[in-house]
Amino acid sequence: MIYNIYIYNGKGKCLYYKQWNRPLNTLADDPDEDEKLMYGMLFSLKDLASKLAPTNAIGSDNIHIMKTNSYTLHYYQSLSNMAFVLNTDPSIPDMHQNLQYIYSNIYTECIVRNPLYSYSPDQPFDCPLFNVKLEEYLSTLPCWKTDTIS
Repeated sequence: MIYNIYIYNGKGKCLYYKQWNRPLNTLADDPDEDEKLMYGMLFSLKDLASKLAPTNAIGSDNIHIMKTNSYTLHYYQSLSNMAFVLNTDPSIPDMHQNLQYIYSNIYTECIVRNPLYSYSPDQPFDCPLFNVKLEEYLSTLPCWKTDTIS
């Protein structure tokens, strides 16, 4: 089951958030705080990963997945520093390739290259075409569940 998705720019600003089946949201009244906490956790995890890496090679801070008893966090960072975070049920395997597909084929085509959509890299976006394509793609995955919370 897919719980939610966050998309951040390279400066840590949340540009997009969508929720489907989030079982518990203690920060429902303060979505800005939720977005900041998620990015802060990612920043800390990446810092820890880079310090634990055996070399200082580029990409040694890459995190793909973090699993807890309650959820699994799937992470993809593009070369342009866009960060895609998908939270799912703990039983879902690594979704890194799926997040890469969302970046390359949905985000890039519907937001960045769409001549009918006014795009600003530092502003949150609400593009109906992106929403439709994202949900169409996710609904084809075996881990999709249709009970939408919004």
